Parts: sequence; C-alpha cells; structure tokens
Amino acid sequence: MADFWAMLGTENNPPLHFLLTRWWSSLVPFEPAWLRLPSVLASALVVWPLFLLAHRLSNLPVAITAGLLLAFSNYQFGFAQEVRAYALFTLLAAWSMWLLARIASADGRSSALPLAFVNVLLVYTHFFGWLLIGVQAIAVLMHPHFKVARMAFLRALLLTSALFSPYLLVFLTRTSSAISEGTWLGPPAWEELYNMVWRWSNAPVLAIGLPLIIAAAFLRKRSGAPLRDLALLWCLLPLVGMFTISFWVPVFHGRYLAYAAPAYALLVATSIELLPIERRLRLAVSVIVTAGMAFTFAPNDQKRYEPEQVAKQVEEWCDNECLVQVGPAWYWLNYLAAKDIVELQQDQEHLLRSGVFMPSEAQAATMGPVVLVDASGDERLARTRAALRAAFGQVDSIQADHRVWVLRYTRPETTVRP
Repeated sequence: MADFWAMLGTENNPPLHFLLTRWWSSLVPFEPAWLRLPSVLASALVVWPLFLLAHRLSNLPVAITAGLLLAFSNYQFGFAQEVRAYALFTLLAAWSMWLLARIASADGRSSALPLAFVNVLLVYTHFFGWLLIGVQAIAVLMHPHFKVARMAFLRALLLTSALFSPYLLVFLTRTSSAISEGTWLGPPAWEELYNMVWRWSNAPVLAIGLPLIIAAAFLRKRSGAPLRDLALLWCLLPLVGMFTISFWVPVFHGRYLAYAAPAYALLVATSIELLPIERRLRLAVSVIVTAGMAFTFAPNDQKRYEPEQVAKQVEEWCDNECLVQVGPAWYWLNYLAAKDIVELQQDQEHLLRSGVFMPSEAQAATMGPVVLVDASGDERLARTRAALRAAFGQVDSIQADHRVWVLRYTRPETTVRP
C-alpha cells in the first residue's frame, strides 16, 4: 500500500477503481473473467439510471428507447471487457444525472446527500468527473427546469469538494503537468468529431441518420424540452469542448468521452419523440433506429487488444529456448497477463525497470534466438531493432496484435523451429 500511495503522485487516475480491483481480486480467483466482472456489471447497470432519468423527464417510450440504444452500443459494451475504470465512470455519470433530475423534479426539496455521495465516487474514479459536475452546474444556472435545484446542487458541490480536498494537491499537480508538459495524446484531426459520433452510433449510416433526427427535433422545438436540453448539454459540451481544448492540451480520446455516451442515447431517444410527425410514425422511427443499433451490435468484435496472441506467438517461436525481451517495459504486464496471469500477483518491478539487452556481435554468436516484443506502436524502438538485426544477422517479424510486433533474431547458421 505504501508503494500504491506513492504511485498516485504520478498516476493519471484517482485511486477508487484501483482499490476496488485490489479488494475484488482478493475475493475471487485471479482470472481474467472474474477480474472483469465488476466492469461487466457496471456496464450493464448504466441502463437503469438512464431509464429512470428519461422516464422522469419524458415518458416510458423514450426511456425504453434510450435504454435499448445504450444496451446495443458497441462503444459502451467495449468497456465491459476491460479491467479499467471507464464502465464504472459511465455508470456513476448516469446515476449522478438522474439524481440531479430527481432533485429538480421535486422543486429542489430532495436531499443533496445522494448526489454528493455519487459525485464523490465519480471524481475519485476519474478526474474528468469534474467536467460532468461542470455540465450540471451550467444546467442549474441556465435552464429553467433545473434552476430550482440550485441550492441542493450547491450543497452537494461543497460537500463533494470538501471530501475531495485530501486529493486536491495530486489533482492540481497532474493538471499542471498536463498543461505544461503535454499529455500522451496529440492534437486531434478534424474528422475525429465524426469518428466519435460513429463510435456512439455503431455504423456510418447511423452516424449520419441519428444526428439528422436530432437536428430535425431541434428545429421543431428549440426550448422547453428539459430532457432534450440536458442531453444536448451533457453530450455536446464534452464532445466539442474537449475537442477544442485538445488543440492546446490534448485530451480528446474515445475512452475519455465515456461519460457522455449515455447522453447521446438520451438525445436520440428524446429527439425521436419531438419529431413533428404522428405518434405511430414516431414509434416506427424508434423501432427502426433500435433495430439498426441491434443489427450493427457486434459484441464479439469489440475486443480492442489481444495480448494472448502475442504470448502465443512468442511461445511458438521460443518455447523457453530463447531470451524474451519486451519494450516499452510497461507492456510486460500485458504480456504476463496473457501468458500466465498469476505472475501478476508477484513483484514484477524488476521487469518494469528493465530495458532491452543489446548484445554485441560476439555475444550474439554464443546466444540462442532473441525474441523482442515491440509494443511502442511507432518508431521509438527502431534503433534497437536495427542493432539487434546487425548483431544477429537474421530476423523474422509478425504483427501479433494491434500495434504490437513480435520479432525473432537468430544467427544465419542457427537452426530454429519452423
């Protein structure tokens, strides 16, 4: 735990999900399926507060449509397959928005404690939780329906800030570092806005059709639709705001917008309800849109990375008869998780601090094959690869996973297994 708290000083994520994963892993078998189960449950449960929010501010058909659109989202489903914070982050965002809507619907008389509780969990799960709280602040300051929740929201904000204050120094340090030194991302290309809508829509045809429905509903009714207005604010502010900011401080990335995905489903569902057509035709549009999402739902295609293919390729080429090296060093964790996940329960700091061993030609002459796993995704290890090839003379390579290459270096006279 001492190492864990020290790590948080340079970590880009707050501690809640790390602690939950540590606790959960001590209760269940240390296997991928068990470790992913909290993300599976969080991803599934997002539909419930989304349904409640839509039902409170609109009606049952809109609530059902919004829930189904999110349930059939490839983007949302992808987070259920990761032992990461994004499924929980999305659940807490939807839950927080529902609580705000409940306070507003009760003319601000509901207790602020549940909202404060969820928002504390939100900001301790991901720093971008503060952006969602910012969206809520704009809603209660500017929208007539949510103005009644101002005092309750203010009380919740003060309590959330007080409970977050022990972590404030780390938050400010990480934010200052991102502004002054940049992030691991680069400025986005202009098409990334469309690509993000495409991710939320499952397919290109829906990525064009669904925004057209939103635009048609907006032209018909510009104000007085609290669910549409809240969903629009919740969806567009993160999407456009983070995109714009990224030209100065790059933060625009698909997973960083996870908390806005429920808003897109809400926005489409409530926009269908606001179309200037007969009710039965609106129902038909809902059925067609939901069917389109269901038809393009491909859960088996959502696995983003397959390090087990890397481990399989290394075993095929090496079979414990060669020296295995990995670069960058952080990829050792992915490799070990795929090779034998139990090894992650052991101290692997020596691997995380290791570099790639560069033998001379004389050393290479006495060595067996060397297998290099290059997960840099770019040319950072180009010199290393060239030097290994010069030392050994022969190289075989294969792209075993997305942006991950496995290379085997051998002497020409060395007999290797086919």
